[in-house]
Amino acid sequence: MAEPNDTSSAVMDHGQSDGAGAAHDLFSIPSVVVQTATATGYGLWMVLGTALALGTYPDGRGEVLVPLSIGLVFVASGLVATWLRLPFAADWHGWNPAKRMMPTVEGMVAMVNFLPMLALAGLARGGNDFWATRLAGAALMLCSLATLIQTARGLSRGLSVAMASVANTLPLGRATWALFAGGLWFWLCVALQTDTPMEPFNPWRLALLAVALALGIVEGMRWRALRQLAQDRGMSGHLAGGRGAMTLLGGRVAVAMLSVGLPSLLLISHPGGSAQAMAAGLAALSCVVGQCLEQRLYGHAYGRLVAGQA
Repeated sequence: MAEPNDTSSAVMDHGQSDGAGAAHDLFSIPSVVVQTATATGYGLWMVLGTALALGTYPDGRGEVLVPLSIGLVFVASGLVATWLRLPFAADWHGWNPAKRMMPTVEGMVAMVNFLPMLALAGLARGGNDFWATRLAGAALMLCSLATLIQTARGLSRGLSVAMASVANTLPLGRATWALFAGGLWFWLCVALQTDTPMEPFNPWRLALLAVALALGIVEGMRWRALRQLAQDRGMSGHLAGGRGAMTLLGGRVAVAMLSVGLPSLLLISHPGGSAQAMAAGLAALSCVVGQCLEQRLYGHAYGRLVAGQA
């Protein structure tokens, strides 16, 4: 994933980081799109790896290669942006291959994911109950989770020291919405391979709905932490930003419906036939767009708050 350029090194005279500048880089549109795509790719690999490790994924080489390939496109988006030297992608997981031979710890953790991914691509030859396939699936799941947590910690280092309480929710929030978005893309991959609708009480469906509920709770915690910090510092007005608290609330409701509400409704409807693939595709796209808008909305509120501290 592309990271902002040396946000942690922009320190002010009194030991506070240049939070407004860091927020601008971290929550800019290109950066948010790459962050969302990368996390979605790791989330898809997590769901696939879990299904293979538990032995619940249907047999077939294409059934494994399709989600692996889609996840690879998402995951590699940040690395490609760095290689192209795009302004918003100064490095990939803190590492710029053009300037530094050895990757950072975060970069090494991210690169480890490619080992079980390649192993699964080679092992997927019709039967997914082979012990080595299940082991590689478990390794892919664990490596993807470790990368999401490590990346979130790296992003939090670019935030203001005063925002520590907000940054503490990043690893949990990032892993949760990556799992939900990845699960929706996994649903799309499965729906494209079969027209049979899932049962209303399918364990996988119930688990994904539980993740959606957890995502709503985590996002609420993150906004609550930001609002509490603003109240403690007497800067509640900065979150409203002159457009009014109702405007901010309306924006939060709209993006929540896109990222969680609509996908959950489509999951509950459990359509069959060609409608299942259409519903899965709409749910996956809605979640990704909603997450991008959520990060932009949060970044706007965060930027106004830290600008008020200057």
